[in-house]
Amino acid sequence: MHFPIIVHASTVLRIEGFLSNPSHAVLLSGPAGSGKRIIAFALAAELLGISFEAIAQHPYISVIAPEDGKAIPIESVRTLEHFLSRKVPSRQAVNRIVIIDQAELLSHEAQNALLKTLEEPPAGTVLILTAPSYRSLLPTIGSRVQAISVGRPHQESIETYFVTKGYPTSKVAQAFAISGGLPGLMEALLSNADHPLVPATEKARAILQSSTYERLLLVDELSKQRPLAINTLYILEQMAHIRLKSADATSSGQWQAILTNCYAARELLNTNAQAKLVLSNLMLQLSK
Repeated sequence: MHFPIIVHASTVLRIEGFLSNPSHAVLLSGPAGSGKRIIAFALAAELLGISFEAIAQHPYISVIAPEDGKAIPIESVRTLEHFLSRKVPSRQAVNRIVIIDQAELLSHEAQNALLKTLEEPPAGTVLILTAPSYRSLLPTIGSRVQAISVGRPHQESIETYFVTKGYPTSKVAQAFAISGGLPGLMEALLSNADHPLVPATEKARAILQSSTYERLLLVDELSKQRPLAINTLYILEQMAHIRLKSADATSSGQWQAILTNCYAARELLNTNAQAKLVLSNLMLQLSK
């Protein structure tokens, strides 16, 4: 199977195993920026026996995804039910695909409404979900899908892949450091393509390059856009992970502090803590 992005060898083996005997639903799990969405579309194309480029025009592929990081409402699942009620003229084993990207953002009501479809999908239909892990979904959903972990390829493999595609070595190295080695995000950064994490990456870079005063000026904006704030902290964590691998004794303490403080702040934001207070405290911590 051909992928339009670099994929860890162990993930390739699991996907090929799924293709040899596809079940009605599969969950591609992995961190944001790992390329799950691209892999989901590539898997859909392979199951339907079409090219990756033909996906957008295929009448029997339905894609559900959040808008601006907001929860996916139950109305999206109800619309899906209408899509699944249509008869498919093709008699091939798999003739219809549903992709639910960032399924962790399905509201509880939407996940519960999805249960019936997962339990009794129409013949020939395969649902492909993406999420950080099966634990980010309701247990009733996670137990009804086959999970495939999307691993992060090794640095040498990732850099070789993008250099072979024609990107300058210096830009590949920079994209790796900025993205934390996340292939999906690297692809977007190098090709100037849209990706939910690109705006967060720009904010993360701005935070690292700013003074304490300038960082505090960003708090008001980020506190009004909680999904962007959470993604920005996530990218800062990925950057810190990469820098810690090669940091000397002087800088390792700084990067460890960034990693620890950003993780703690992101956990607080995920529990709906007061965003302005959390972010203000973080900006002050990063300046120590």
